Amino acid sequence: MLILLCVTDGEYLYIAAYVLFCGSPMLEVQMAIFAGTERLTFNDIARENGSVLSLAQTAETYVRNYIRWRVEFDGSLQRKEIPEIPMDAVRETIINSFCHRDFRSSQNNEVTIYKDRVEIYNPGIFPEGLTPQDFIKGSERSIQRNPILAQLMYYSRDIEHFGTGLKRITRECDEAGVKVEFQMLKKGFVVVFYRPDEDYSASGKNFKETNDSLNDSLNDVEQTLLALIKDKPAITWDEAAQSVSKSRSTVQRYFNGLKDKNIIRRVGSKKDGHWEIIVSDGKEPRS
Repeated sequence: MLILLCVTDGEYLYIAAYVLFCGSPMLEVQMAIFAGTERLTFNDIARENGSVLSLAQTAETYVRNYIRWRVEFDGSLQRKEIPEIPMDAVRETIINSFCHRDFRSSQNNEVTIYKDRVEIYNPGIFPEGLTPQDFIKGSERSIQRNPILAQLMYYSRDIEHFGTGLKRITRECDEAGVKVEFQMLKKGFVVVFYRPDEDYSASGKNFKETNDSLNDSLNDVEQTLLALIKDKPAITWDEAAQSVSKSRSTVQRYFNGLKDKNIIRRVGSKKDGHWEIIVSDGKEPRS
C-alpha cells in the first residue's frame, strides 16, 4: 500500500508519510488560553505530540471546548448549538496549518485563545510574492509546500486539492459575522479569528438588550437561563441543565433563586405551564 501511495524511498518513509502515519516526539502542537489580550498571564497551557491527524483533532477539540457557544430553539426537537467562531473555518485552518507548515522548523504549531481572539499559527512562511487576498479575491492556484502530505490528506478527505482553503475560511466567517485576519510573519503564518464581545450568550442576543440594570446583577449561568427562557418559555429543567452543562438539581436551585429575586415566575402547572421573565419595574411580564 505504501508503495502504491508513492511515499517510500526504498525501505524509508518520506517525511510526509512519517508525520501523517507515525507522528514524532518532535512534532507538537502547543495550546494556551491567556487571561487578557496579550501573551502574559495564562489560564491554561498544554502540549501534545503525535501524528498530524491526531494533533489536528486535538487542536480542534481544544478550541471547541474553550470558546463560547449559544443555544437557539427554532421549534424543532433538536436545539441548535452555535459557536462564537464557525468551527468549519477553525477546522480548515488547523488542517492547513499542518499541511503547509515547514517541517524543518523547530517551532511548533500553536493554538492560542485570548479574551478577544483565537490565533492559529504554523511555522511556514507564505509563498513569496503572494498575499492571502490573491487566493481569496484573485485566481491564484494552490502552492503546496508539502505536496505528498497534501495528496495523502486529500485521499483521507481532510483537505481539498484546489487551494480554496482561505476562500472557504473567509466565506464561513463572513456568513457568521466573524472578523478574520491573515497575518504573514517572517517565520510563519497566523490566522486570527476575532471573538464577539463578552456578552455572547445562549440566545444569540445578549440578555442585556432586554434589561441592562438587571443583567449587571446576574452571573453567566443566570443570564444564560434567562436567555433560554426567552427563547423557549416552556423549557424544562432537564433541557436547561443540558444547555448549561449543569446537573438538574443545580439548575433547579438557579431557577428558584431567580424566582426569589422576582426575576421570573411560573405560570400554569408544572406539566403544562411556562416561565415568564418579569420586567424590573414589576408591572409587565416578558415571555
